[in-house]
Amino acid sequence: MVSFSRVVKEEIVFNDFDQSCEKAILCAMIKIIGTLSLSQSGLALTLRTENAKIASKLHKLLKNIYQPHIEFMVSKKMKLKKNNIYILKVSKAREILDDLHLMQGIGFQSIPDAHLLQGEDERRAYLAGVFLSCGSVNNPDTSNYHLEMSVNEEEYASYIEQLMNHYELNAKMIKRRNKYVIYLKSAEKIGDFLRAIGASQSVMDFEMTRIDRSMANTVNRWNNCDIANEVKAMSASSAQIEDIAYVMDKIGLEMLDDKTRQIAILRLEHPELTLNELADEYFEVTGQTISKSGLHRRFKKIEEEALKLKQMENDKL
Repeated sequence: MVSFSRVVKEEIVFNDFDQSCEKAILCAMIKIIGTLSLSQSGLALTLRTENAKIASKLHKLLKNIYQPHIEFMVSKKMKLKKNNIYILKVSKAREILDDLHLMQGIGFQSIPDAHLLQGEDERRAYLAGVFLSCGSVNNPDTSNYHLEMSVNEEEYASYIEQLMNHYELNAKMIKRRNKYVIYLKSAEKIGDFLRAIGASQSVMDFEMTRIDRSMANTVNRWNNCDIANEVKAMSASSAQIEDIAYVMDKIGLEMLDDKTRQIAILRLEHPELTLNELADEYFEVTGQTISKSGLHRRFKKIEEEALKLKQMENDKL
């Protein structure tokens, strides 16, 4: 079975980026999975990954931007699962590292050059490169939501944490053995991060699988209750979340008014709640009251926005 991490990474790999974003991705990936060595022909750069599609993406990016000579090799990992390791030995190492402002002494600079990551697109692309190099995320059908990226240097890990928190992701950092791990535990924040790095389809799959799992768990807890009413409520919740996820993917929840956006976030966080329970949760979070009819109107507004966006999508085809 293909892991969800691999699905996310291979979605990112097939995205198109402009050259400044391609350089941001390369900067992150060379920093994390690259090694430098000296040979008779000068400085040599070697990149290693266990994912063939990521190796192919690296090959394409380097060729498109720098036209180096690349020696492509495959070896077998000797420990554990004995996966293939794809190795790229790249010429023009000095030229590439100078252009990406990565060179420091005889190694890599700890923090990327600010000039390389001036724009939002470049910062998102850089985070995509970090995730491609050292990221993992749990399958959404588990109850333990967890996304992490691990690097060797504390200073660099702290930089990645700050870069992620630029998007209000509440990322945290811990030391685990000889690595520094930056992680997210909230399902909502994991979805936001995946969306930021260009994995929008994976976000949709993540949200829908999470909802299905939550609904299944709720069904298992049903005893001596009115099953028909509960099923109707959960079906409505699923439809509401599908509309919210579509609007989120196409234009972002920030386009909704404050009250509707807060209700949308609460519904994503609590797919199992009835409207009465959701109204209570809204009061707990905001200190403001809202009626069932008020919730209906807000969800209707989201539904209409989703329909409008779908119509616009169809009109383009």
